[in-house]
Amino acid sequence: MLVLDGVEMVDVRETARLVGRSPETVRRWIWSGRLSARRHGNKLLVARRAVAQLARGPVARDLLTLREWAKAVEMQREAGSLGEDSAGTSAADVVLDDRAGRQAS
Repeated sequence: MLVLDGVEMVDVRETARLVGRSPETVRRWIWSGRLSARRHGNKLLVARRAVAQLARGPVARDLLTLREWAKAVEMQREAGSLGEDSAGTSAADVVLDDRAGRQAS
């Protein structure tokens, strides 16, 4: 743990351990803007308070790992709940549809 400007910070590995996800998932959250981080040398640091909020809030449960998301999409495809026009779509199309659905709800 490191304190920057009076704020307790943790690195990506510690963040991943605290929220029960992989370091790569935490990096994706940072790169996508879902989680704020600061660079300190060659490390990305996240405010411990933000990690605590993420760990106890609904956001952590709503964000899937890539493997979990792919499995959910495959199950929807098998069940026919993605719609007939999505059978031959690319992964990018499925991602865009998924994002649109999340924004609508």
